[in-house]
Amino acid sequence: MPSRRDTFFSPFNEFPYFTKELLRESAKKFAMPNYILNSYIYKALRNGEIISLKRNYYVTRPFYEKHKTDTSYLFSLANILLKPSYISLETALQYYGLFAEAVNYTISSVTLKLPREFKNRTGRYLYRKINEKLFTGFQIVEEEFNFTIALPHKAIFDYLYYHTNRFTKNVHPDLPEELRIDTDSLSPEEKKKLKDILTQFTSIKMHL
Repeated sequence: MPSRRDTFFSPFNEFPYFTKELLRESAKKFAMPNYILNSYIYKALRNGEIISLKRNYYVTRPFYEKHKTDTSYLFSLANILLKPSYISLETALQYYGLFAEAVNYTISSVTLKLPREFKNRTGRYLYRKINEKLFTGFQIVEEEFNFTIALPHKAIFDYLYYHTNRFTKNVHPDLPEELRIDTDSLSPEEKKKLKDILTQFTSIKMHL
């Protein structure tokens, strides 16, 4: 007969992630002391039964194995690991087919908080801080797992923002192409938004 420890994490096999606080609530049902819960977590991590996403955030191995190739799941994790944030930069450009070359599979995001990086078994999550005035231009994509990502023109803006020494490089209409960003597939509306942003680059810098 399976022990309580063997089945303790089973209810979380359908959770995209869970926290230690949620585990504490589950432990209370069994009047489980905190030191026993910590022992369960330690052994489950050691045995690969659960995966640490960041401090006090976990996912079970069965759930991860089932969804590890699902981009929407990994993007949703990026949103969860640091809030508020949205997928952007190289990751968003590649998602939209705007980047002319393959990039290492680091999920890049923009946040209002200090720059952070999380590395775990599911991947590498990189966050860059941006001014609150520029924390705009993103959308929620509804797939199996919902995630927040920059709109195409904003992903290009963010990329230029971090790859031109924050506007010290001369900004001109051909700059995206010089940085290997393919804008041909943008919709007319997105092209207009991109053109407007490029036109406003200097004034944006002056007012930050």
